[in-house]
Amino acid sequence: MIVQGHEITDERSLSSHTVVGGSGSVGGVAAFHLAEAGIDTIVLEEGGYHIASEFNQREEDMFPMLYRNGGQQPTSDGMVNVMQGSCYGGGTVINTSDCVPIPPEVLAHWQKLAGTGEWTEKSLADSYERVNDFINVKRNNKSLINRNNGLLMETAEKLGWKSHIMDSNRKGCVGSGYCVVGCAYDARLGTNLTYLPWAIEKGASVYTDVRCDRIERINGSKYRVHCTVVERGTRSARLPLRIDCERVILAASSIHSPAILFRSGIDGDLPQLGKNLTLQPQLGVLGFFDDEYEIVHWRGAPQSVAVDEFDDNSIDHGLGGFRMEGWGGVVGMPSVLLPGFGLDHKRMNARMRHMSITALEVPDRPSGEISYQWAEDGRVTPKIDYLLKDEWKQRLKRGMRKSAELLFAAGAEEVAFANQAFPPLQSPDESSRIDQFPIEPGLANFVSAHNQGTCRMGSSKDNSVVDQNLRLHTGDNIYVMDASVMPSSASTHVMIPIMVVADRAVHRMLES
Repeated sequence: MIVQGHEITDERSLSSHTVVGGSGSVGGVAAFHLAEAGIDTIVLEEGGYHIASEFNQREEDMFPMLYRNGGQQPTSDGMVNVMQGSCYGGGTVINTSDCVPIPPEVLAHWQKLAGTGEWTEKSLADSYERVNDFINVKRNNKSLINRNNGLLMETAEKLGWKSHIMDSNRKGCVGSGYCVVGCAYDARLGTNLTYLPWAIEKGASVYTDVRCDRIERINGSKYRVHCTVVERGTRSARLPLRIDCERVILAASSIHSPAILFRSGIDGDLPQLGKNLTLQPQLGVLGFFDDEYEIVHWRGAPQSVAVDEFDDNSIDHGLGGFRMEGWGGVVGMPSVLLPGFGLDHKRMNARMRHMSITALEVPDRPSGEISYQWAEDGRVTPKIDYLLKDEWKQRLKRGMRKSAELLFAAGAEEVAFANQAFPPLQSPDESSRIDQFPIEPGLANFVSAHNQGTCRMGSSKDNSVVDQNLRLHTGDNIYVMDASVMPSSASTHVMIPIMVVADRAVHRMLES
């Protein structure tokens, strides 16, 4: 069953064998397999329960409805906006459906970095097969590749660069392009349409508009999960809700799973908790074309082609280099990224139909840390301290030069970057100006949709928070199964890696 917050009118005390905190990529996978095995399971989701008929494709309505803080969650210096889904189905409701596995070099890097020898291509093979089958992972249909993505592939081929059409979990897509504000056609097979309904059919319960606050140990090996029923929209506290259980699975994201552990007082024996954050910041690159050349980036599959010529994966650093991917689907966010003020900004907005958008993705090394402040009503505000390292900045600028080279070769008249103080390049000859690109708060605008780390998986509590079964090193029957367990960036897109991690961990749990 699904219980929405507005249906709860008084304090409640519940019991269950397992409580899963979060309903996104991990919450759905874990809940289904546990419920299928006959284990009494409750899933908690702070966001609301919404269906396709509510997805009106208007950014001003959908971002507050489907994203944490309406899509505005900056790092402490304001330079990187950390975006997260916060609704029934979590990030699987608002991502661009890209399905990318963990590269083998990354798994080898994890073994070297954190001693995760049990995590290999072979040990994950069954999980990949199940996940890909359950959510219909297939190559994007060529009919969905819009002009924005198509020109990347065509120009990369002309330049002799590698590129490919990405896999996705779409079925029956009509090419509306509004993926990041919820699919009004139920064509993206997120956990809201797959694992969660299947879990409910098997007997699991999902409580929406319920925030998981802290975990209390009771009666030795049992726990009491303290929750707050919140007002939808404002997230203000309404009523307390308590659940007694034998096992807790945290799936609240790299940003919020540590918050629950800190507030529960479980951080004392976990020195790595909240550390090793990676954000994988992305920079928007904008190409402006002749008025006769229409791009219309907000139709088709927004993110369907990747130029991977400059990927550099190795055992020493995992993901490296950079890649370019088409992006789009909305007009408000690109408008914010446009450089300039006043009439200059207006001029660029007027060329939206003739503008291409490329996401320059530059994987980072773990270099961030999170701390928290709690309000009296239990609401938490994360302080995301994050450092852009010099080595990363050099890769970024090389990626900017290559992105500009590609877009000018595609016929762009101007190439701009998401920076308020950096004028657009007018020709390839101006690419040397990128050396002076200011990477400073208030000027450069980066977006993070793939935050990872903070509850790192590893061989001991000295280098990590959870073991290779994703159980806390403290010995508690508490697991973390979201992107926070990744020792470093798992992939350029993390939905499939997260779901595979959860699938493997739950099956190991059930086998034991």
